[in-house]
Amino acid sequence: MENTYLTKKDVIQINEDTFIVTFNEKFKFDEGQFIMIQTPSLTRKPFILGTWEDNIAVSVQIKGKGTNYIVFQGEKFKAHFPLGNKFIPPAGKGIVIASPTCITLANLLHEKYSCNVLIGSKSKINLELPFESVVGNEDFSKKIKTLKTYDWYLVSGSKQMEEFVLSNIESKNVFVSLEEYMGCGIGACKSCAVFTKDGVKHVCTDGPIFRRDML
Repeated sequence: MENTYLTKKDVIQINEDTFIVTFNEKFKFDEGQFIMIQTPSLTRKPFILGTWEDNIAVSVQIKGKGTNYIVFQGEKFKAHFPLGNKFIPPAGKGIVIASPTCITLANLLHEKYSCNVLIGSKSKINLELPFESVVGNEDFSKKIKTLKTYDWYLVSGSKQMEEFVLSNIESKNVFVSLEEYMGCGIGACKSCAVFTKDGVKHVCTDGPIFRRDML
């Protein structure tokens, strides 16, 4: 849906700089899809879609004026959604390993597929979560090295988190939700191009979730 407006329902703090923003509206989207939200500068920012407390929601980390506006100032947003492709996990028991910026996607997958979730945060989490979380790189590192028995893994967070998890998980069924700069979200600007074993792909139209063995 192009140029549709969404209204903010609630803002819930996760940690020192990341917040869940829920919306009043209901609309259909698939697991793994994302939304582009326009800021006052007319720049669109991508956020992975998910749910929280039965509401459609995104997680927003404060990085500058645009994200500050979405969390603290704006009440009504022009948006383009849903974008990207559906994530269909393989059969078996899975786990989502995510940062607070992807907590609403993790929650959606947890509710739909009964998968486990591990949230890794650099700072204290101020929110009671329905799944496991660890704080700090040391505890996160120790926990990741124990996760050897799952049938599939989805990693959704910073590039540093993704690189660390991928280096410690040997399963073939590992998926990564890529975070790249996006200007349009529909494949026109080519700013989110990534190199894969099948050639150049675009995170917005070919992803945002890719198999590890394709990257």
